[in-house]
Amino acid sequence: MRGEHRQAGYTLIEVLIVTVVLAIVVGIALSSVTNALDKAKQRATMADMRTISKAIEVYQTDHGFVPDDSGGLALLREVLIPYQSSVVPVDDHWGHAYGYSSEAAAGNYTLESYGKDGLDGDDITLATRRDFNRDIVLANGQFLAAPE
Repeated sequence: MRGEHRQAGYTLIEVLIVTVVLAIVVGIALSSVTNALDKAKQRATMADMRTISKAIEVYQTDHGFVPDDSGGLALLREVLIPYQSSVVPVDDHWGHAYGYSSEAAAGNYTLESYGKDGLDGDDITLATRRDFNRDIVLANGQFLAAPE
């Protein structure tokens, strides 16, 4: 039985199959991790919006009107510092500035996060809660467009 000596090891096909399976598993895991991170950013953004809203409401109680929107969030931040125990956030957790508008005479205000893409677009709903590019809208202390 000459020439029938077989070497131990893996064939190229076996190595390729294992590599492909590992790539698929890593792809699925990365997708899940990315989705979880975006969901966490969405929740943290909503918490920050509630914080800003509470500070606006305290300001409104003291002054009888909501802060003007002419200076944007930078000026709003300066106005709200005495009414907030911590730093007033001006950017959402994707790094985009919040939108703020107000009707000071009517006492109405709106805060908006433009989502992951940072562009003003469609509002988020329960059905589209996994589309992180959609806008989250809070008006007068209530979420009008939110993922929950």
